[in-house]
Amino acid sequence: MQKGRITQKAISPSTFADYVKKFDELKTVFDSLPDGVVAILDKDMNIATANKAISEMLQLPIENILGKQATNFFNEKIPGLNEVLAETINTRIAVRNYTLEFVSPSSVVHSYLVSTTIIKEISDMDIGIVLILHDVSEMTRLRKIALQLDRYGEIVGKSEPMKNIYALIESIKHYDTSVLIVGDTGTGKELIARAIHNSSNRKNNPFVPVNCSALPENLIESELFGYIKGAFTGAVANRPGRFKVADGGTLFLDEVGALPLEVQVKLLRALQEKVIEPLGSSERIPVDIRIISATNRDLLELVAKEEFREDLFYRLKVMQINLPPLREKKEDIPLLVDYFITRLNRYYNKNIVGISPSAKDLLMNYLWPGNIRELENAIEHAFILATGVLLEVKDLPPEIRHATKNGIPPPPPGRDLGTEEENIKRALLAAMGNRNKAAEILGMHRTSLWRMMREFRIDKNFGKKNKP
Repeated sequence: MQKGRITQKAISPSTFADYVKKFDELKTVFDSLPDGVVAILDKDMNIATANKAISEMLQLPIENILGKQATNFFNEKIPGLNEVLAETINTRIAVRNYTLEFVSPSSVVHSYLVSTTIIKEISDMDIGIVLILHDVSEMTRLRKIALQLDRYGEIVGKSEPMKNIYALIESIKHYDTSVLIVGDTGTGKELIARAIHNSSNRKNNPFVPVNCSALPENLIESELFGYIKGAFTGAVANRPGRFKVADGGTLFLDEVGALPLEVQVKLLRALQEKVIEPLGSSERIPVDIRIISATNRDLLELVAKEEFREDLFYRLKVMQINLPPLREKKEDIPLLVDYFITRLNRYYNKNIVGISPSAKDLLMNYLWPGNIRELENAIEHAFILATGVLLEVKDLPPEIRHATKNGIPPPPPGRDLGTEEENIKRALLAAMGNRNKAAEILGMHRTSLWRMMREFRIDKNFGKKNKP
């Protein structure tokens, strides 16, 4: 042997029998998996071993699967699977999450995600393939149903973005996954959170909303985690926090980006350890909750500015739902108008039957900086003023009646009218996206406007012709 060179003893390829033995030794592990696992190890494509899940999927005892010739067996039981196996054998490349769907003789639709793995150590005389089947039939069925809906619970809309959201809710409703809902003010974030809760296994337990931006900074911790008597001046009795009140159900943290950093640390610990410590107490109280949070701010930007913890951001954002603004799904406006009219008829004991074509045209043309909340308020405004059975143009709020032909509302008369976010959007629309002019309309310095646009997560191109 030459100096500096290392020789290795050749490793003889594993045999068919060796791998069968290995699979058998791990039978308990494979049987605990929810996915079906099949090992095809010899050149004749015989099924060497399979787990309990594949037996349940095929509704056959294990002994009726083992030893079967895979090509013939799967051609009958799971049409299309042979093509996946053939591709793996011919290309020697593993397949990942290939969607396979077929209809059984009993007219039941089955959907699987198929993956294959090649066992490279096995003898060239044999095949060495592990086949993994993940049954997504129920999830696929629910998704298809959701895509046909024009409403989901109290959520109204038939636009493509909303149908995709319905399908996503169906996919995640039975999991305790944390969900982050992102959308502009007025897009209905709490409504989405309630829909997730009401469709989940926790629906009979509390749904507890917390508006993080509305709580004074010195009270947020005690509101979330509770306190014991004597914890601070004025604490005359024990009080459970929102975490404890939501035990068994869902805690909804609205405007979560407003939480102070010191509270974020304690929130992260509570989510990781599933225990809380009330203010003034060393007792660790276990809690079983699902966290849904919402924001209209760019949390990643806050992370970059070290105003929001990165680890908490990813803990909250296991799944993210993005709510589009109303101007991007205008086909939902007629449905929403009908829904609000029906609800207001019951509340005010009136009999408004609809909206006039000209008033409807104005609503469809308007750009809705305040989103669904602004539409709801506009319909109620018109409802109160209406003297006939239809809502007319004269009944609508002035900003809608006096909008430009492009749907741009007139600039706000002052910052004290409406919310700051809505006024900023109205000013940007009136200024056609020119931030200097928008700042003049609002009576503020342009740097203040830029700062507030970042705070409210308003796109820098908002109001420009190419990005209405």
